[in-house]
Amino acid sequence: MKFRVARVAQLAVALCSCCSFAPLASAAPTVFFGRDDNTALMTSFPNSQAAFNQFTATLSSFGVDNIDSAVGFAPTLAFGATGITASTQGVFAQNAPTFQIGSQALLEADAFGPPLVSTAFNFNTLITSFGLYVIQGGDAANNNPTTFRLRNTVTNAVADVPVQVGPNWGNNNVFFLGVTDTAPFNQVEILESVDGDGMLYDNVVAGGAVPEPSAVALALLGVVGGLLGLRRG
Repeated sequence: MKFRVARVAQLAVALCSCCSFAPLASAAPTVFFGRDDNTALMTSFPNSQAAFNQFTATLSSFGVDNIDSAVGFAPTLAFGATGITASTQGVFAQNAPTFQIGSQALLEADAFGPPLVSTAFNFNTLITSFGLYVIQGGDAANNNPTTFRLRNTVTNAVADVPVQVGPNWGNNNVFFLGVTDTAPFNQVEILESVDGDGMLYDNVVAGGAVPEPSAVALALLGVVGGLLGLRRG
């Protein structure tokens, strides 16, 4: 009995150690993308909506901030019952008729002129899925290859998702981009080739919140403790 109890205890320590420290091998992020040029002043964007629907259908848990309640410069976003929140950088929440889905969108601060700051979303927890609608990028002569950089600020691991934005995309264009990565991240930075393109963002999605390692470890210890109690009984 003592030998078996000791073996179970060793297993518990090993499991906790794996959950706390072992990095998961990661593949390239899974990307969902759809774009519309003629949106009839943002009343119809079927390709983008289809990408949104396909993306969210793959998620077991997610929230959407539609920006309609966001206030001022660099607002904090909230993703419903998930408990996920995000501070923002380089964006301003405002009414932007014909360039928004609801009553507001996030306008890049670059549209107001210098200083030029990259847009970023900094999450309160590690997540595995992120998406958003991007409006009015790459219009006219704006050739704006853009990188959506997923970063884990704890480990500094980075995954880049490149998107060719423009040139000569129509006025009132929109695309939806959704990404899911097996390697969790807590920051998304949008790196543009052409700062000042004046893009707007709406209906931001976040999902797949990852429990803190300590919580996973405690859950495993609880299971092992229950097994030990059953053996003693």
